[in-house]
Amino acid sequence: MIIYKNIFRFLFLLLISSMNLVQAKPSGWYRNTEMATLYEAMTKISSESLYIEEKQITPKNILKNYIYNMDAYGDYFTKNEYQAFQDMLSPDYAGIGMILYQEERDGKILCIPSNKQLIEEGISKYDELISVNGRLVKGKNFYLVSSWIRGEKNSSVALEILKPSGELRTIRLKRSKQFFHSTQKVITNGTPMIQIIRFISETPQELKRILDKWPKNIPVIIDLRGNGGGDFFASIQSADLFLSKDRLIASIETTKSHIEYRASSPDSVYGRAVFVLQDKYTASASEVFIAALTQNNRVESIGERSFGKGVAQKFIPLSSGDALLLTYGKIITPNGNSYQKIGLNPTSNLSLEEFLK
Repeated sequence: MIIYKNIFRFLFLLLISSMNLVQAKPSGWYRNTEMATLYEAMTKISSESLYIEEKQITPKNILKNYIYNMDAYGDYFTKNEYQAFQDMLSPDYAGIGMILYQEERDGKILCIPSNKQLIEEGISKYDELISVNGRLVKGKNFYLVSSWIRGEKNSSVALEILKPSGELRTIRLKRSKQFFHSTQKVITNGTPMIQIIRFISETPQELKRILDKWPKNIPVIIDLRGNGGGDFFASIQSADLFLSKDRLIASIETTKSHIEYRASSPDSVYGRAVFVLQDKYTASASEVFIAALTQNNRVESIGERSFGKGVAQKFIPLSSGDALLLTYGKIITPNGNSYQKIGLNPTSNLSLEEFLK
């Protein structure tokens, strides 16, 4: 019964620490009602339930479930999981050049190839990832799954993918040193565009270099289809390139503050037409970028309603080496609204096909 005593102690501390989020009541009320009921319930579960598995009842799993219940995008990483994620960011690790997309924490993980080799190997945009080296990805956070895909240079990784047709395929690829560019010039149906695959810290600089060389007689078209977001601050700095100084880009509301982010430099392509392409997979930081430009009347957006993830997240390392991934703020657009679970409608009534013509 030692394990259950530890759980009760952990739950007690957890509830005590969260009491400030509840309307104040006499301390005896919690002691006599909430904690007594909790202790009684856990005792009954441990002694009576057919499904109790002692190895699953740990403070970490209780904490993970607590986060899952309160935060739709939050997660709990063990020390090994968080270390694997950090290793993924190390220059000593190699990968295959693919971005993973996940709408919800435990939702499907989709593939977005970022180089021609992956497409030639048979991986198409929005194929569903089923397993990595035999490890099922269902119910896993894409941050963690990304760390499984990366590894040492010249080692191999086997991906099992599900095609939209229902075909299940296993593709084995060799890991290599990646020189990932989040932003690149592409040609779609004969039309030059700037594709931003994901917002990372280097995106603003990469975008600026492309814009500086963009022909003055060609409209700037930015393709954000399939861009699941990324670095919030990178999207802010990227939007800054298209807005005049002091224009409101976005705000973040937390439990403690309201922070505004405004353009700090002149519009780098002032006077030139700019268009943005979006689809139902355009989310998070990409929506920050679109809302900033459309609601400041700087661009027209074309495509489908975006996904609608209007919250900001951050990793919080713990002294044990574990880490929390928590939602800490709500993103507010320049017009004062939130697009959380709503998405952003395109500002143009044109379909993508009509626009490209």
